[in-house]
Amino acid sequence: MPVISVGDAAQQFISMRNGGTIKTELARLAESLSTGRVTDITAELGGETNRYSGINYSLAQLEGFSQAVSETSQTLAGIQTVLGKIDTVRSDTGAQLLLLSDASTGSQIDEAGRAARSSFDTIVSALNTRLADRSLMAGAAVDRSPLASAEDMLADIRTAVVGATTPQDIVTAIEAWFDNPTGGFATMGYLGDSGGAMERRVSENRSYQIDARADDPAIKDVLKATAIATIADEFVGLDTEGKSDLLQEAGERLFAAAAGVVAVQARIGFVEAGVQQTGVAISAQKTALEISKNDLTSADPFDTASRLQSVQLQLETHYSVTGRLSRLSLLDYI
Repeated sequence: MPVISVGDAAQQFISMRNGGTIKTELARLAESLSTGRVTDITAELGGETNRYSGINYSLAQLEGFSQAVSETSQTLAGIQTVLGKIDTVRSDTGAQLLLLSDASTGSQIDEAGRAARSSFDTIVSALNTRLADRSLMAGAAVDRSPLASAEDMLADIRTAVVGATTPQDIVTAIEAWFDNPTGGFATMGYLGDSGGAMERRVSENRSYQIDARADDPAIKDVLKATAIATIADEFVGLDTEGKSDLLQEAGERLFAAAAGVVAVQARIGFVEAGVQQTGVAISAQKTALEISKNDLTSADPFDTASRLQSVQLQLETHYSVTGRLSRLSLLDYI
């Protein structure tokens, strides 16, 4: 019977390889015991990783939707802040203008007019607010401001009212500037997107439309009223009585515009509530999937500890045998 001998170098290599394998297994079990998770999911699941991969895919998809929910919520909150500021300015300015009467002095009338001009500037600035370098009130055109500057719009309005001789003429000219679909506000005032409502997808089967823009009729009514008050203060051909009448009409218009602004706020609030509910549902789905993933990847501490002890004993035995083999010598048998 032939005898196959193993040389000392080969024997040493085999011993080192076996020792390395045992050490690797020992390190893997030690990591699993300390982290509470298996280190080789494929081996743990016997190669059946379809469910695990599906869970990871779903979690990645839900994470993307969570980000969309967060960004949409921030956008909606920013829009509500803008609308709230506009409504506050509308209310304060309207109240100040409605205090005017036939008994008001020239200085009171002038002060109300100057306040209206400041309000127009404030409203335009609010509507041009950007969040994370994205316009809030320009619809889908988030890369640009929705409105021209207050001064540019007023300059064009001043041109539109040239030739007016009565307060009613001024009102008619300003209304025409804001309401003309082929000129005025539509072409040089509003610079944002004029297409359909912006749509945000926040889940696999849920999307919301955000239709609050600077060209919304309710917003235009507020701009129109403050523009009337501003032009009334600047118009050279008006006497004190005519100026007072225009300012009071602007105040009445600002008061009447309240319902429209509230309606826009309510629409955005409805979308906010829906997005929030979607976010809660996504969070619940993520939690359920994380639990399922944890069930697949968690390591049984008692089983792992038992296997760790067994491998540790195996390594000690390996060292002991290796030590004995290294001491064998032909001289011991001569």
